[in-house]
Amino acid sequence: MRLTLRFLLPCHSQLDWESRFWIPDQVGDDREEKKIMNDNNKKTIAVLFGGKSPEHEVSVITGLQVLENLDQTKFTGVPVYVAKDGRWFTSDFARSIENYKKLEDVISNSKEVILARLDSKVCLKSASKKIFSGGKNIQVDVIFPAFHGGLGENGGIQGLIENFDLPYVGSGILGSALGMDKVVMKQIFEYTNLPIAKYLWFWRTDLENKHVEIIQKIEHELKYPIFVKPSSAGSSIGIHKVENYQELANALEVAAVFDNKIIIEEGFENAREINISVIGNSGWSLETSVCEEVFAKGQFLDYQDKYVSGSKNSAGMASTSRKIPAEISASIVEKITDMAKLAFEALNCAGLVRIDFLYREKDKKIIILEVNTIPGSMAYYLWETSGLKFSDMISKLIDLAENRHTDQQKNTTTFSSNILENFKSGLKSGAKS
Repeated sequence: MRLTLRFLLPCHSQLDWESRFWIPDQVGDDREEKKIMNDNNKKTIAVLFGGKSPEHEVSVITGLQVLENLDQTKFTGVPVYVAKDGRWFTSDFARSIENYKKLEDVISNSKEVILARLDSKVCLKSASKKIFSGGKNIQVDVIFPAFHGGLGENGGIQGLIENFDLPYVGSGILGSALGMDKVVMKQIFEYTNLPIAKYLWFWRTDLENKHVEIIQKIEHELKYPIFVKPSSAGSSIGIHKVENYQELANALEVAAVFDNKIIIEEGFENAREINISVIGNSGWSLETSVCEEVFAKGQFLDYQDKYVSGSKNSAGMASTSRKIPAEISASIVEKITDMAKLAFEALNCAGLVRIDFLYREKDKKIIILEVNTIPGSMAYYLWETSGLKFSDMISKLIDLAENRHTDQQKNTTTFSSNILENFKSGLKSGAKS
C-alpha cells in the first residue's frame, strides 16, 4: 500500500482567513464579542510546529499534515510556525509545504505572534502592536503541538500552555519530559519490569574528562555491536551502530554534539522492529492500533530511511518501508499490546504515542526501545489500518485534550493563607522552617 502525504484541502485566501478571526483588542470596541465567539460554531485549533530542534523540518511535515486533515466542519485550523530562533509566526502562507523550501520566506510572509491573555480569552496576538489591520487577534480554543524534539516535545511548550490554562493535545509536562529523556525512560521501564536492552549512560562532561576510561568501561560491560545515542534526540539523529573501539570513540563525540547525556545500548541482534500506537489518557481507558514492522535499508532505521528515501516528495514517517499489520502471532501481539499500555501509563502519557519494540523470533524475546510522545506523522498510518481515519483520529485527540483539561480543573490550585499578612520584615531566615 502506498502512503502519501496528506495535503488535501485548498488554502483560503489571506483576506478570507483573516476575516474569520476577531476578538476585541480593547474594552469599548463597538462590535459585539458574543457574535464573534459563536462564529460558525467551530473551535479554533492552533497547530504548533517547527521549533528549536534538530528535527525542525520533520516537525513542519507533521504539523502541516495535521492542519490539512482537521475536520473542517468542526474546527478552524491556525498554522503557527515556530522558527529556529523560537519566534512564532502565523499566516495563510504558512499552510503550504511548497512555501517551506526556504524557511525565511515563511517568516517574511507571516506575522510574528505571541500567546497572550486578553480578558478571559487566550489569543495569538501580534508580537508588535496589531496582528492584522483593525486590531484583530486570533482566539485559541485548543493547542495542537506537532513538534519533534526540543522544547516542543520535552515539556517546555507544554508548561507554557498550562500557564494559560488551555487544553492541548498530547502528553503533559511530566509525560513529555519522561518520554524525551531516554535514560530516565529506561530507568522507569526497569522499575516497572519492562524488558530493555543492557545499557550505560554518561554525562558529556564525563566524556570530556575521562574519555578513555569511559570507552574501556563500555567495552568491559557491553558487547558489540553497540548503539550510541543522544539521550534526548529523536528521528535517529546522532545515533550510530558501532563495532569497534574507533567507531565507538567517534560515535560518542557525535552524540555529545546533540545532548549532554549519552546513552549506550548493547545490540539486540537478529530482531525485528515492531511498533504500535496507543491512544487515550493515563488513568482512563486506552486503545491500541495494529502492530507494524519497519524495515531499514542499512544496519538500523536511520534518518534517511525515515524521512528522505523512497520519494523526492517525502511523506514523513508515512513513507518509511513497513508492513502493516506486522506478520507476527496473536500471542506476540497481545504481549506487545500489554507492554505498550503499561509503558504509556508508567510515563504518564496522554493523547497519542508510538512505542517501538524489538522482537526476536528465535527465542520469542521482546524488548521495549522507547516511547515517542509526538510520533512522526502522528502515526496516522497505524490508525487508518486499524479503522480510524486520520481526520477522525485528530478529532479524537482534541476530545481527549479537552477531557484531560476538564479533569485537571478538579485539582485545587490555591490555598487560603494569611502568611504574607503576618510576615514580619526581614527575610534572612527564609519563609520555611
